[in-house]
Amino acid sequence: MPKDATMGNDAGKSSILALIGWPIAIIIGSTMILGGFAGYHQATLDNGGTPLPAWAGPLAALGFGALAFAVYFRRYAATWRGWSPRKRRYWFALAFSAVIGGIVGGWLVADQPDGRRLSETLTGGSLSPGFAIGASLLWVVGLAIGMILYHRSIDDHEERAWLWASMAGWYAFIFPAPAWWVLHRAGLAPPADVMALFGLSLIVNCVVYLWLKFR
Repeated sequence: MPKDATMGNDAGKSSILALIGWPIAIIIGSTMILGGFAGYHQATLDNGGTPLPAWAGPLAALGFGALAFAVYFRRYAATWRGWSPRKRRYWFALAFSAVIGGIVGGWLVADQPDGRRLSETLTGGSLSPGFAIGASLLWVVGLAIGMILYHRSIDDHEERAWLWASMAGWYAFIFPAPAWWVLHRAGLAPPADVMALFGLSLIVNCVVYLWLKFR
């Protein structure tokens, strides 16, 4: 199939919003269940009670996610089969990457010790070696697989949007990073925060990509 063949709107009667939105909602719901169990666990400890086993939260979240995705695939299986091979690869790549992100996010919540606030989790709290190794492998291997699948499925329009968005994200990193570093060396700024720079780059990448793709 030629590269410039764009992906058509062949979703049939099913809404594309529902096809995309439900997996996202399932991942968010699973994460909220995990966070709810973590909050219940801490509240029970604060009140002097006996909390549920540590594995109860992850098990409930995984069970909910598995059941919800089973219902989802049963509902939309015919629509997925009706799509072109390119379009199936495209949405599978996005869904795969979203699942990897959901697993890492949920695991991060479950890995936190009792009493740790969300702000500490996101900024400077220590992480267990098991989570650090597992999350690193999931991120590197999962991102590599997701990007290969994604680049094999996109058309010329999306490829152009992605390349320019990636360039904008790179600029958002190379402009502030050296300036922040030298200002810190002169005692005029705190140490450079790699995750803050990463977040800035990611936000710029996302904004430019969405603007070029949907304008």
